[in-house]
Amino acid sequence: MARRRRSFIDRAIRPRNTRSWASDGSDPFGGGGSTAAGKSVTPESARRIATVWACQSLIADAIAGLPMDAYQETILRSGEKRSKPIPLPPWLETPNPFETPYSFWHKVMISLLGGDGNAFIHTVRTGGKTGPIIAAFVWDPGSVEVDEDSETPRYRYKGIWYDESEVLHIPAFTVPGKRRGISVIEHGAREAFGLAMAAEEFGARFFSQGTTMSGIVQHPGTPKPNEVALMRATLRKTHSGLKNSHAVGILTGGATWQQVSITPEQAQFLETRRFQSIEIAKLYRVPPHIVDPTVQSTWGSGIEEQNAFFAQYTLLPWTVRLEQAIKSRLPGGQVVKFNMAALLRAKLSERYAAYVQAITNGFMNADEVREKEDLPPLPDGLGQKFYRPAALAEVGAEPAPTGQAPPADDGGGDGGGGADEEGAQTDTEEGDAQ
Repeated sequence: MARRRRSFIDRAIRPRNTRSWASDGSDPFGGGGSTAAGKSVTPESARRIATVWACQSLIADAIAGLPMDAYQETILRSGEKRSKPIPLPPWLETPNPFETPYSFWHKVMISLLGGDGNAFIHTVRTGGKTGPIIAAFVWDPGSVEVDEDSETPRYRYKGIWYDESEVLHIPAFTVPGKRRGISVIEHGAREAFGLAMAAEEFGARFFSQGTTMSGIVQHPGTPKPNEVALMRATLRKTHSGLKNSHAVGILTGGATWQQVSITPEQAQFLETRRFQSIEIAKLYRVPPHIVDPTVQSTWGSGIEEQNAFFAQYTLLPWTVRLEQAIKSRLPGGQVVKFNMAALLRAKLSERYAAYVQAITNGFMNADEVREKEDLPPLPDGLGQKFYRPAALAEVGAEPAPTGQAPPADDGGGDGGGGADEEGAQTDTEEGDAQ
């Protein structure tokens, strides 16, 4: 039977010569390894920390949920730049048959945040390497090698070499002399993640194996070794573990109990875990109060200002990376922008107050406002009109005269207009005489 020819989708998502993380959990590209706290830190093990999971999912979900718009930019002879909205390229509208845009960009962000600090997107084209892109797939960054010495970018994915026309490489944290980005987990703060993992394991072991009545048993006599072992086993059996917490202890033979252990609070165990949580949040540039409600926010007085802080200092650098990388795969003059307006939307009363100013000052019309509120335009083009204040005049122009009476009707009138005209002439004559 003839062997079935693999389609471009099969080749894109299931290349040959697979390669994965080593069996000991270390990174085959130089990451992994044990920390001073005795924990081996890899992208997978670090993601088991609650704060790491919260930070990665928060940023990835926020970026993946942002609408994306496309524009055609034109430079006029005067040097002015004009942007015209255009339809989004098909491969950005539907990256591939298996993923929605949300899941696609979520994978890209997890590659940048939780992998080795790189995202690799395989772009499938028609008509050779110069044809239009019809699909895109996110590769596992741990299986991609970057040629650091070639004149042009080259990437090896599971034994197959690809050039820059086939792979869109987006690095996260970059350093001079390296084409491959570095990971915050593997290079930036491995010890911080290792300490957080050790503190979490300590807490789990404390509740699973800790003895509530920990201390020293003082015996007045000289018990035999087998009696000491029996007493120790009895204490562990009756008081060790979570289910035996606060059990009543009974000592016989004149033995007494002396408390010598300290509680986790006294050992500042909970403070250590909280500090590591804040430390990890800072590494991801996430405001600590988002991942730890007990932390008091020191920036902004309202939720809108805090969202603006998160958008400006956390999300904006990531969107700029993605937008500039995508631009390299679009025809000349085309750009894409992540629309963060929905994320930064203010309260209803504040939005409506801003709309009133926009309409009364003439730089927005009613239909533009209604579009921002997801409402249909007004019928018969009524929402296309622009307004401005009646007393508004151009800068440098003569101010409009005030206090004038309206012009007289064609049919005559009560003669008031004539009196005004005579008064004006009299004023003029007096002025000439002076």
